[in-house]
Amino acid sequence: MLLRIGAWLTAITARDPFGNVLGASRSLLASATFLTLAVNGPDTLFVPPAPGARAQQCDGASAIGLFCVAPSLDAGRLAALMVLLAVIIGWRPRWTCVPHWYVAFSVQNNATVLDGGDQVCAVVTLLLVPVCLCDGRRWHWTSPVRGDTDGPVLGLSYARRFTALAFLFLIQAQVFVIYFQAGVAKLGVQEWADGTAMYYWLSDPVFGATAWQQWALRPILVNGFSVNLFTWSVFIGEIALALGLLVPWRRRRPFLLAALAFHAGIAFFMGITTFSLTMAAVDLLAYRSVHDPFLFPAKVVRAVRRRDGSEGTGTFRDKPGAPTETVCTGR
Repeated sequence: MLLRIGAWLTAITARDPFGNVLGASRSLLASATFLTLAVNGPDTLFVPPAPGARAQQCDGASAIGLFCVAPSLDAGRLAALMVLLAVIIGWRPRWTCVPHWYVAFSVQNNATVLDGGDQVCAVVTLLLVPVCLCDGRRWHWTSPVRGDTDGPVLGLSYARRFTALAFLFLIQAQVFVIYFQAGVAKLGVQEWADGTAMYYWLSDPVFGATAWQQWALRPILVNGFSVNLFTWSVFIGEIALALGLLVPWRRRRPFLLAALAFHAGIAFFMGITTFSLTMAAVDLLAYRSVHDPFLFPAKVVRAVRRRDGSEGTGTFRDKPGAPTETVCTGR
């Protein structure tokens, strides 16, 4: 039994989990928070609960948030934007992961105007801290630096790989809970159960579709059969997305495409763009293996590695359908 456990641990830690899939997810997470802070001023995000009250929430653990300890809301906002920009471009994951979580934590706990994406971002960035502390790359778009004293494969010890994979698994479990709870909870709401909820949501003056979108959707929303089918497909789809995390990696690509299309629809029809970006980020980690990197054009890979100055191998294509090419660069 011990030999089998050892062989299993060796197998799952034999491949490098630090690739551009992890990098793309971090950049999307940071982009969502960056847009929230860049587009909305302090008077929008921090609304006093009562006349004369403090604009930001600073009770209990929230008191350590950036927007409570900064000299002003504008100063805290500027500092947060600088941190998020560093994460977006992918610079030094090991150095930026804790500040990234701190910014996400601060937005979620100090701001008074939030959506579900801010909560998801705060949780996922916390789970990514142990992952990124094991990531010694200069840019999160490249392969890790190979070293002679840090481990047998690609400069990473088995313990560091296992730690990263364990927390990435916790993120997948979190995504399962999000989708499964969202789908099952709707069954207890009358409008979702009777198939009319999407009519009310898309007709809502705040979260609903725009006037021209409602005009285009009206034939669907006023027809009993189509609106029922539309409504029920939402929570059935959410439960299906949760169950999709139980299938092998090679069969998850349709679930990834469905999840991205689902959240693109939310962004387009309901205008909740940052929530959709956040969910797209966690969907990447849930439905695409970190061992299955995105293929970038050869010129981009060479330029990044030349700037990074690190060793490693990578696979890319010069143009769609071209044979893959592997390039090794040295210090």
